[in-house]
Amino acid sequence: MSAGPEEKVRALKLLIEHHLNSTGVTDRIDRALRERDKDNVIQDITREDVVDRVITELKNSSLNESVLPEQLETTPQNPLPPELETRGKRFLQVSLAQGRAFIDDLENNEGATFQLHALCLGKRMRSKPVPATCDPNFDETFYFCLDQIQKQGSLLTCQSRLLLTVVRTSHAGHKHLLGSCEVDWRRCLDRAEGTQLNLEVIGTKSDCGVSVGLLSVRIKILPALQKKISSEVLKSQLTMEHDRKLERERLFLMYTKQWWKEYLALRPAHSDRLVKIFTEDELGITQMVCMMVAPLHSPLIESARHAARFVSQIPCTSTQGSVGNSTSEQWTSLHGFLVANSGDVETHCLLLCSLLLGFSLNSYVCVGSRVKGNTHVWVMTLPETGLPTFWDAVSGQRYVNGDTLPYKTIDCVFNDKSFYANAQPSNSISKTKFDLQDPVLWKAVSEDAIQSMRASKDSLNMKIVLDTNLIDPYHTAANLEHQLKKLIRDEREQHDLGTHWNENLAHLLLPAISAYEIERAAGVTVSNEEFQHAVRHAVPTGFTFKGYPAQFNHLNIRQIFRECMRSEVCSDLITSHGDELELAVKIRIYPYPENVVACWVMFACQYRCIL
Repeated sequence: MSAGPEEKVRALKLLIEHHLNSTGVTDRIDRALRERDKDNVIQDITREDVVDRVITELKNSSLNESVLPEQLETTPQNPLPPELETRGKRFLQVSLAQGRAFIDDLENNEGATFQLHALCLGKRMRSKPVPATCDPNFDETFYFCLDQIQKQGSLLTCQSRLLLTVVRTSHAGHKHLLGSCEVDWRRCLDRAEGTQLNLEVIGTKSDCGVSVGLLSVRIKILPALQKKISSEVLKSQLTMEHDRKLERERLFLMYTKQWWKEYLALRPAHSDRLVKIFTEDELGITQMVCMMVAPLHSPLIESARHAARFVSQIPCTSTQGSVGNSTSEQWTSLHGFLVANSGDVETHCLLLCSLLLGFSLNSYVCVGSRVKGNTHVWVMTLPETGLPTFWDAVSGQRYVNGDTLPYKTIDCVFNDKSFYANAQPSNSISKTKFDLQDPVLWKAVSEDAIQSMRASKDSLNMKIVLDTNLIDPYHTAANLEHQLKKLIRDEREQHDLGTHWNENLAHLLLPAISAYEIERAAGVTVSNEEFQHAVRHAVPTGFTFKGYPAQFNHLNIRQIFRECMRSEVCSDLITSHGDELELAVKIRIYPYPENVVACWVMFACQYRCIL
């Protein structure tokens, strides 16, 4: 049977799509479009001869009268990608199909995208962004290596679960954790052909407990197990683990009820203290707060202060703690926080405490209140001798002995292994003693009880691996500078002002920006003598120099410009007028893991003084 013109065109499209996907060109183009404008991407494609290579492959392909589109689509594929074909290794294949009924906020979805993030066995993967529609077509396949589990023991006893999280990104680049779902991937162990699942995506915050969409997922073991596990054995194992988990939770709940009675018996006023033992995660599951923290090690984080700087640059959705607020009290897991690239105060503290624990610091999440009176959460590191150091996870600010503290009271502290409630007569932070081992001062939850709860926790998925930053800081900064200059020129034209740039003056701003970032990241003041000397040397005699630095945690240049113009000092500088006036602007981007950035923008001008 011969193929007609329409079938040949369709087959040609399939071959082109196969080539682009198999060589990674599609992913590179998607990533480049997110980071650069379309014209630059087209230039890159032309320079790398992508089109010529596609044409060459098509000439060598078997596209002829005997090959139909149906054959191209249904020809049996190697079950594993070539790069995963390793003797003795086995993989969990997770295939995503089309989502359904994602009807949340559809009227604001123009230009928005959905992206699905998967976490399993401690490994993180993500789909390509797809248009945010009611029925998003994710059409993605993930492969999680089971080799390490096979070495440690049976696949049957591995309790690491598959977590799928959907993130919505608006046209402006703002991310929102839409919802999550969790499933035990071992449900496919008794079926060589795998298991098809329809999973409800559970919303977060105000939509907590409400289904915001459905995901169609097929999970399968590749290559198939030589000795299939029977359905009876699998069911028995899962039932036994579930019953054990319920029993641990029942015993822990009974223990904490008795613990709370004893705490209240010490002093009736304790009932008013913010002793936070339980919280809800984004799946709506009640968690003991110690289960939300785990030591994290990352080669991308070089020190404790580097960790504080990184966490402080993740956008904060609310600077006021939700502890004690029953309408919004939900703490997002570390994975949910990172994939959403934003979160509230509590999630910032959970991540910072986890990173500090990774550096073997005796760190705790603290729950209390600010001087202004509202509830708050922050982080504390406690040396073996001496006074504690407090860390504001949102600002990155450290407070040591002698500093004026923004905190008023402290009611409890916890980390991955310990929980202590303040049992002192006053919970005022200025009067509180921090000898946590003294049972008269602090009432501890049994570490054995905490450990029993951790026994049923997914330990592999708590060992989050931070992703490297994919942003090219220098190319991106140059592109943003070009856009910012146009915005400044347009603003000045509205005031009937001309614009002249001084590139030499712009270059001199780099040492100042470098000093500002070092001061923020390391917490030490850096001498700016070289910058001051350079300005005095470069600015002609009789001229006045003005400068204005600003720092942002995003790369939306229009938003950056609007925020700068709200400053009277910056607005006056940008709209300055004077004899021989020249303007300068310099942008410097400091990349951190997870595509987090510290973006510095410095404006300057020089003009002749006329007395």
